This record gives sequence, C-alpha cells and structure tokens, in this order.
Amino acid sequence: MMGPLAAVESVVFKYFQVSGRATRAEYWWWGLIQFTLLMVLLFSDIRAFTNAQALGLPPSLNPLHYTSLIFILVTIVPNFTVTIRRLHDSGRSGFWYLILFAPFVGGIWFLILMLLPSERDDNIYGPTWHDHSKWQGKSEGKANPMQAYAVLDRLHDEPDAATIAARKAEISEYYRNRVLQGPKD
Repeated sequence: MMGPLAAVESVVFKYFQVSGRATRAEYWWWGLIQFTLLMVLLFSDIRAFTNAQALGLPPSLNPLHYTSLIFILVTIVPNFTVTIRRLHDSGRSGFWYLILFAPFVGGIWFLILMLLPSERDDNIYGPTWHDHSKWQGKSEGKANPMQAYAVLDRLHDEPDAATIAARKAEISEYYRNRVLQGPKD
C-alpha cells in the first residue's frame, strides 16, 4: 500500500502523465494532503486579509498575494491527471471524468467511481501497481518483456558439439539413476 509521501511524490513526478494507473491510496492520500495544505493556506490568506483590515489598510487586489489561489492553480493539472489515472486503475476510460457535469447525480457517481477497487490484473491502461518493475526493462533480476523475443531469434540455431555432448551426458545420467537402478526397497 502506498503511503502519503510516496503518493505525493508519484503525483508530482507524473504531473502531465495521463497514461497508466493510480491506486486508491495514491489518489486519496494526494487528495487529503492537498486539502490539508489548501486549508492551511486559506487560513493564512484570511488571516492576512483581516490583519490588513484591522490596520486600516485596503485589502490587496493582486491575486498573487493569495497563496491559496496560487496553490489551486499549480495543482489543477496534477489533480486532473491523477483522476484520469485513477479511472484507468478501475478499468474505466478517462472520459468518465465528464460525469461531474451531470446535474444532481454526477458528483455522487464520480465519488463512487473514485472509491471502486483497482482491477486485480493488468488492463489496457497498464500493469497493476505492484507489477511496474516488470515493464521497466531492467535486467537486475527483473523480467524484461523483450527476453521472449531473444529466444525466438535463436530458435533455428544449431547447438554446438559441447552442448550436444552435455545433453547426452545429462540424459545418460538420468537414465542410469532412474531407470536402470529401479525403485529402492
């Protein structure tokens, strides 16, 4: 299961990536941390606004003075992309995001979609969250999908004399141990 820091890291590093999958943990940890930060920033902005009024200063009309607005603008894209990846994880197209525009039931239906469990197996959007290593193409003990093609490339190669001799010796040893000696009483 993905923790809060890993979820934030994943969302930030996949800022513009709509392909792939995002687990429920990744989506909801990101949402919780983002909501918490937004509340802190909003409280800070309201406090600065009320302090300015208490001092008799006019409130600032520059939107860049409000950190909560900047935070919302910076997180629009990752919110969109992690939501699309979350829909992919449950086996649905990213176009299900548009259900939010349906009046009355759209928000409830969208919440249900975000709460649905992940598909257990790989789907058309990518492997499950714990199988990402096999698609990395690394050779440190991890499977590489291109290794199967290497076997096909060597399919019609003739074995050399040493390989044939080793196979014959292996078969002879197996025959002597299993067939000639028979069952031991």
